[in-house]
Amino acid sequence: MQRRDLLKAGVGSAAAASVAALVTSESQTAQGQQPQGSSGNAIKPTGFPAKNLPPVRETIKPLQLSDELVCTTPQAVYLLPRDHKFHAGGFYACNEFWEWHYFSGFAKDNEGNDYALFFGTDPVGYNAETGGYAFLPAIISISPIKEGKKYAYFGNFPVFEPQRPADSTSPADFQYVLRNDDAGWSIDERYYANDERWVFRMKSKNPKDPWCDLDIRLGAPGYIPRTPTGIEEEGFNDQGRYNPQTMHGLSYYYIAPNMPFTGKFGFDGRVVELTGSVWLEHQWGNIKGMDQENCRWRWFSFRFDDGRMLAFRHWVTLPDNMPVHERNHYCMIHPDGRIEYGFPNRDFRFTPTRTFSVPGVDAQWNPERLMETPFGNFFLKSLVDDSVYVSKSGMTFWEGPMSIHKDNSAGERTGTAYVEQYFQPRGGPKIMRTGPEQDLARELPKAGITPR
Repeated sequence: MQRRDLLKAGVGSAAAASVAALVTSESQTAQGQQPQGSSGNAIKPTGFPAKNLPPVRETIKPLQLSDELVCTTPQAVYLLPRDHKFHAGGFYACNEFWEWHYFSGFAKDNEGNDYALFFGTDPVGYNAETGGYAFLPAIISISPIKEGKKYAYFGNFPVFEPQRPADSTSPADFQYVLRNDDAGWSIDERYYANDERWVFRMKSKNPKDPWCDLDIRLGAPGYIPRTPTGIEEEGFNDQGRYNPQTMHGLSYYYIAPNMPFTGKFGFDGRVVELTGSVWLEHQWGNIKGMDQENCRWRWFSFRFDDGRMLAFRHWVTLPDNMPVHERNHYCMIHPDGRIEYGFPNRDFRFTPTRTFSVPGVDAQWNPERLMETPFGNFFLKSLVDDSVYVSKSGMTFWEGPMSIHKDNSAGERTGTAYVEQYFQPRGGPKIMRTGPEQDLARELPKAGITPR
């Protein structure tokens, strides 16, 4: 059977559980009843991973060989909860480094009104003068669906203070404090490993700015490798070279598609208490090379009312944003615990049916589109057209909530989606590149030569 056919056939429950154990070896998935999303249907647990599966660390038997002549240290792709933390140093001290904790989702207030949410932190590159990240933007956004409008802040946070929470109970816990003192904004992001709990708080000195205080828990199906290997190929260089030693053109990538939360959100002088679920994306690597088309994509996260959850990345290339099929891929999580991967993927077809532009921005946005997929055809309709984000740094993208309809625009509504359209020049905006350029795509070094 071809590799592609095997992936399309779906990973069985037991095999999928083994993959889950790899990335959740130090934590347990929180189970239980899930809150309702904006579609009005409960997000169903998947039964993933399998019950009574021992942690991966307990199944690794050390070889009875000398450490002097063989490598005996386990080489996990990533190990959770350790790798929930941000990464830095070593071969990540370069312009190509990019990472994000990225949450998007849906919620209801006490009166049953629907909201779409989007928030996260995004360290980029390296600054040799400070020894820290070159650029650390963060975003917070709330969109009342019935208003069709977003309330958002998107900007840089020059101060980054990583620390342990005062109430920490595990070495894996962390607290990231981000500040923009001139603007009066601050973010407090925390993770507590023993409880699989995330906290996200945003404050502003301007009472009209959006702010939040959210308590987020891990729900079924837990953390999922976004690709069969847990690594995404953002695109090789012009000579066709990746480099796993420097992570050139590669990134580590996992998701948690269902994280129930409760908390408060403030915007425009109003305060709402919300209950819902967000989808976490954590990705990091050296993925902003100047010789790669790696900063142009469409990203989709689908939440179907029948309990399925689907992630899809649609890479495009200049000059006409044609799809790059060898890099496009999807991940479907079924209610029975199966994970179905398509990588590479030529089975999704994307046809925009409505386009608009924003003054001063050289990009076209597609708030409606037909999706032809291996799982049937469906149509996406924007719930909030006002979802374009423009920063002074040059980063511009559309990030918005959509409704899913069966077959066509007049079809039955079958779920909700969050969609991103991100079109940037090679290497990203100039503000992301403060250090000297390096050739991270070079061949693996000879003995004694260490990448810098």
